[in-house]
Amino acid sequence: MFLEINKMKPLNIYVNCCGCGAPTVVFESGLGCTQDDWKVVQNQISKHTSTFSYDRLGLGNSDADNSSRTSLDQVHELHTVLSKAKVKGPYILVAHSIGGYNTRIFAATYPKEVAGIIFVDCSHENQFEDRVKRCTSKEIEVFKRQLIDEEQNFEELLISGKQVKEARKKDVLRNIPIIVLTADHKGEESSVITEEIWRSYQKDLATLSNYSKHIIVEDCGHYIQKDKPQVVINAIKEMINGVSK
Repeated sequence: MFLEINKMKPLNIYVNCCGCGAPTVVFESGLGCTQDDWKVVQNQISKHTSTFSYDRLGLGNSDADNSSRTSLDQVHELHTVLSKAKVKGPYILVAHSIGGYNTRIFAATYPKEVAGIIFVDCSHENQFEDRVKRCTSKEIEVFKRQLIDEEQNFEELLISGKQVKEARKKDVLRNIPIIVLTADHKGEESSVITEEIWRSYQKDLATLSNYSKHIIVEDCGHYIQKDKPQVVINAIKEMINGVSK
């Protein structure tokens, strides 16, 4: 279904609500990705509880929005849509890649509405700044051009990273259970961010909570929810059981 939010003009966001029961599992996709990424996982989890996925503005079936938008803007949009859809928290947030930025900012902004978080090979707040330090100016320009058609440009990603750093200062995840799923990226080409650096980012995500679990997913690419959906399904079920006690 479509829900309208009012910005400079009315815009429609596509949402997919399935299942029944609590807690509601909310899926947050990676950069430039749609709710279709979660299709297999959401179909299975919907047999056990309520689920919610959506296309951010400019993606999939949602309306286009050419205004500048950072992760904080997207978080406010998500909260508005959840309210309009009458999807009540507290939520289990399941995020992939850059979606991890949004879930962390969401938790810092609406801490009472988050029961747990599952990070699926999620981005770290330092990774884009670190990339600037490691790359030549020419390499940075190439990367910027690669982001031209994405929902956030390079500058917006840097701003979003800073927003996550501010959110981290609130330490709201300290007593919230989290599960960090990290792909071993087997068969994928190496980038400026080496596997060693990526693992260090992932280990750091696991330190955000006193109740964390870190799982390395072997023989898997960045899209764990597609390559190894059962791993994500199992993690969500574990989280549901844990927060429901």
